[in-house]
Amino acid sequence: MAAAWMALAIGLALTRAAWSAEAWTAIPALNLSERGVMATTVLEFRNTWLQGLDRHTYWIMPFDLLVQAAWYKLLGFSLFRQRLLSVLCAAVLLGSWSRIVFELTGLRSAAFAVWLILGFDATFLEGAANGRMDMLCATLGSSAIALWLSLRAASPRWALLAGHSLTAAAIFTHPCGMLFAVALLLISLSLTAWRVRPADWLIIALPYVTAAALWGLYIAEAPADFRSQFVGNTSGFAGEYSPRARLNGLASPGRAILDEVRLRYLKTFGFDALRTRIGALNAIWLCITGPAALAALLIPGLRSRPGVRALSLASGAVFLMLALLEGMKFQHYLIYSLPFLSALAAGAGGWLWIHYRRTRVLLAAALLALALPQIKMVLDVIRINPLRNELGSVANYLRRAKQPGDLVMGGAELGYQLGFDDALRDDVRLGYNTGLRPRFIVTSGWYRLWFEGARARDAALHGYIEKMLGTEYSEVFTGGEYRVYRRQAP
Repeated sequence: MAAAWMALAIGLALTRAAWSAEAWTAIPALNLSERGVMATTVLEFRNTWLQGLDRHTYWIMPFDLLVQAAWYKLLGFSLFRQRLLSVLCAAVLLGSWSRIVFELTGLRSAAFAVWLILGFDATFLEGAANGRMDMLCATLGSSAIALWLSLRAASPRWALLAGHSLTAAAIFTHPCGMLFAVALLLISLSLTAWRVRPADWLIIALPYVTAAALWGLYIAEAPADFRSQFVGNTSGFAGEYSPRARLNGLASPGRAILDEVRLRYLKTFGFDALRTRIGALNAIWLCITGPAALAALLIPGLRSRPGVRALSLASGAVFLMLALLEGMKFQHYLIYSLPFLSALAAGAGGWLWIHYRRTRVLLAAALLALALPQIKMVLDVIRINPLRNELGSVANYLRRAKQPGDLVMGGAELGYQLGFDDALRDDVRLGYNTGLRPRFIVTSGWYRLWFEGARARDAALHGYIEKMLGTEYSEVFTGGEYRVYRRQAP
């Protein structure tokens, strides 16, 4: 079973479409590894909120970049090696949640079930094959909870220090690490009858203060650039094409919770396409896991267990924090909440397996119904191979068509094929701020979505983009969602 999971994860890592966000995290780590400077080249920064990006990368948290840089020093760089780090993190995360569920429920059957429920979900496998920092963050946070639960009896203070050191690392990998810090705090408080000594609070605070101080040393090198980049990334590029903002849930909590369910969960699991075969099959996972998680809260014999109550409390907090504090409703952030949902569902399934033997055939069928459609979705991506047939085909065309000295403007993911050098510029404004006129422009679905956002936000910029692509350039190649434009001869 583990070998099958690893084969699926590696297969996705080799074939899943690349995207700009992966490249944006790879470039500063690669520069740190090779040149000792955590600069993000390729991505256009001039006259934007990304000022100083050629010297410092402040708009994303630093720990993932440090880990990636060390990884590339060890193995060398490629998109697959970048994704392989996430695959290995995902394997550790699954082991951590098996341990968490066993410690909180005392059920070995539940510990095994969570591995199946979470591990073979297509959303989780896509996260495992994603070179962004999300899987590392979720793994650090999950390992923190597992480590605290394992050490708490023998050495409670070392358990606090070790657990919160890992959640501090998670926060400085991605702000969503706060979800695991809160979850760890709630689980530990719940299982210790909410008794914490003053000295324990000092132990808890120490890792966060230390990490913040180290980051502060890096920030001190260019405070103005930090302010511009970090504040600008409150909504970042997404805020430039969407009316949504990260913290807008605080102004309307009820609407935020409804949107959380509708946009983050139901849409991801195919509920907006239930009339299609793919949508209906995808929805099965949530249709089974959701009610099973609710059952964990309703079964008296399970609900009465302190560990299950602690898990329920932490799960509710994670759901509410994501709903209220992450208003963009990015579906790839499900990697932070699905482990908690899966753990509750596994607890219910494991309890029924032990106490109602007649349900075992039904439970096994439910696990198969969960996993098989998700596995099919993953196998379809591997078979279609968008990495080769879309990005690869565009890169092959550009290699044939471009001349030495030609500038290509397009998503940074092109650098995985063409190299992250001065011949590539990732600029959704197509030179509006810089005056650059590339020989080739490559647009993707993300670029065109950003262009549409500019229509309402900046009419002059949108008019410039339409004029550029409509009169100065002509479309010469299409590869999947990519369109290649070449500048017309004067």
